[in-house]
Amino acid sequence: MNYIKSIKEHMLDISKFVEKMKSKYDEFAIALKSQGREARIAYDLIGKAAKGQLVGEDGKKRSLNEEEIKLIKEQSADALRLLGLTSIALLPGGTLVFVLLKAFKQEDMITPSSFKKKP
Repeated sequence: MNYIKSIKEHMLDISKFVEKMKSKYDEFAIALKSQGREARIAYDLIGKAAKGQLVGEDGKKRSLNEEEIKLIKEQSADALRLLGLTSIALLPGGTLVFVLLKAFKQEDMITPSSFKKKP
């Protein structure tokens, strides 16, 4: 039995790890861009509604509809989740908090919608 890995095997393990991290980073970047686009849409809706610039199909001023209100609520909640996620990451022992949340299957409480895996 050979318990010692060769240098070639170590390099292969390292390259697999690097590829996995690149993939995770790409997923994170895509989710972050998506979250930014969704937040921008909600921000624009709020701005237009505050200025009275929302116009219906008939050309008359209108207020926010139910779908737009729901979008704004979801994006507000996501912004707070992202803020909480960031603050946990910056705190000493933040990694332990992430592990505990994952262990107790509570990561949905702090994960913004764009970062959740869709089935």
